[in-house]
Amino acid sequence: MAKQFAVAGAVVIVLGGAAIGYAVTRKGSAGMSEAQTAAMASAVTRLDGDIKALGDVVHARAASLSAPAAIRSAIGTDAATVDDLVNRGDFVPEKGESLELGQIDKKTSKLEVLLPRGAARAAHDGIVGSYVELAGDQLLVTEIINIVPTYNPERFAGFLGVTRPLALGPAFKPLLDAGITGKLTLAGKSAPIGAMPAGAVTMERPLSALKDARLVVAERAAQGGMPMPILVGGAGAIVIGLLLLVIGAMRKHAPPISAFHALPTQPTTPPASGLGNAQTQLSQHHPIAAAGTPAPIDPGSSQVVPSNLGPGSMIGRWEVVRRLGSGGMADVYLAQARGDGGFEKLVAVKVMHGHLARNQRAVDHFLDEARLAARIHHPNVVAIQDLGKIGNDYVIVMEYVEGVDLERLLLSARAAERQVPLAVALGILCRICDGLDAAHRATAPDGSPLGIIHRDVKTANVLVSRQGSVKVVDFGIAKAAKQVHYTVAGETKGTPAMMAPEQRVGEQVDVRADVYSVAAVGFELVTGHGVNLDLAALAHLGVENWPHLPMPSSLRHGLPPELDEILLHAMAFERERRPADCAALGGLCEAVMKHHNLGASDKDIARWIDGELRQLSPAFVGATTGFGKSPSA
Repeated sequence: MAKQFAVAGAVVIVLGGAAIGYAVTRKGSAGMSEAQTAAMASAVTRLDGDIKALGDVVHARAASLSAPAAIRSAIGTDAATVDDLVNRGDFVPEKGESLELGQIDKKTSKLEVLLPRGAARAAHDGIVGSYVELAGDQLLVTEIINIVPTYNPERFAGFLGVTRPLALGPAFKPLLDAGITGKLTLAGKSAPIGAMPAGAVTMERPLSALKDARLVVAERAAQGGMPMPILVGGAGAIVIGLLLLVIGAMRKHAPPISAFHALPTQPTTPPASGLGNAQTQLSQHHPIAAAGTPAPIDPGSSQVVPSNLGPGSMIGRWEVVRRLGSGGMADVYLAQARGDGGFEKLVAVKVMHGHLARNQRAVDHFLDEARLAARIHHPNVVAIQDLGKIGNDYVIVMEYVEGVDLERLLLSARAAERQVPLAVALGILCRICDGLDAAHRATAPDGSPLGIIHRDVKTANVLVSRQGSVKVVDFGIAKAAKQVHYTVAGETKGTPAMMAPEQRVGEQVDVRADVYSVAAVGFELVTGHGVNLDLAALAHLGVENWPHLPMPSSLRHGLPPELDEILLHAMAFERERRPADCAALGGLCEAVMKHHNLGASDKDIARWIDGELRQLSPAFVGATTGFGKSPSA
């Protein structure tokens, strides 16, 4: 019996020593958990989308501010003329925005900041371009554009700059929630994300929206290099083994005992240890463009002079109410047609820039937009009401939608971390699909298909009225089988961030290119996150796992998982994998709405619009029109 105790004690001692050896030599695991990896991908996607979206807003704002003749006339003149810009409200920054107007004397190379008064130097030395820089816990997005002065252009060159901030806190929050610390680096500057441990092993993720920007984060430290439960258990086993050896030795010399009752021992069980995967839920302009049928444009009317157009001016038979905006091809005005019996109807009038009227390719492009859109008859497409020429100027008269464009709504909601109600988001998405499907199926007067493809579907080209109607606008670069203006082979037109891969590289496109862009809009609607799928910017990631976006359901708690497959498949790299057309994509979304009882009438959308307009951040109001975006110029 003594021998048995001695053998048992030796075995227990060996096992305890093995446990201690394992505990001492075991290396802890490092790296990032699945939750942290998902948070990292989400932060990169959000930052890329937000930077791109704010860059578009700043660019549009700069273009709008530089259009009025008063701005061009202030370059190379006197201080009083410059001060009048502020006094009349032509050059007043919006909340959180910085504006700058300056000039360069070509003879002396002297640079002078005209506005704001007293500025020591010009941002980025007045060099034309787009800039993003770190400033504390914000990114400053700047657009500087060239202005050709009305007077003395041979001597002076003008420039205008617009800067708006992008708060980094909302993008950093999911990282901090997931226990990730680090920093965002850009051009030698950095913004901290929590407190990074000294000497931590780091990993980097580049931002596609900024060439030199990177998220640098600390990897998870090695966990449990010496597991204490196993160490304590091993030591306890050795003690028990020694006791057994002692008992064995004692029994060898002790008188026999009739019976020996061993005391029961409880095995030492290491306490459970695990890392919790916390679920991180990420949260998320005014006016717009009304309809009527005015009398046809009078070709004999006097020529339009855009620089002289103001309230009360006449464009043919339409009286100008105010200027809505300006683009690279045209100025857009809110105007009203009057008739007998006090009849009044608001319209949006697009007047082509006079200098482009001498360019036949530009004229064909301008007229094609009206001709194509005029053949589309659907409540979810902005209607073209007239097309013609006044003097030497080409004019398009279209429906005016009183509301706001979807881009501004989403930018403002994202900045305030508000999400679009899911029923409203899917309702808007289905209406966009309906409008584009009508465009794709539009026919010529002889009944032959027109083959229209929009090619620039994005949130900025979707208008939502105060009454809850949703309308697709801007067929300015649409592709059709029958049109005067043709895109040169290999020429790329559209918005790269939402452009199908085949369109980005200049290949022939079909309706599935619009399906892709609609799905990108849908991703922004249901998740509240911006999208940047520029193939050129993401080429280094390859086509595997395209579209390089996280699952929508991982970005918004409670999102139906069916939308993951619907939206990401509709953005597949290969067009053959996408739904056949917008009707098919809309049908899939409608099925999700029906299955989850997510109805959205025009009244529901109108209520959401009304609530958003009441909360709309001043930074997103009036960037181009003073009350939402006009039909694209």
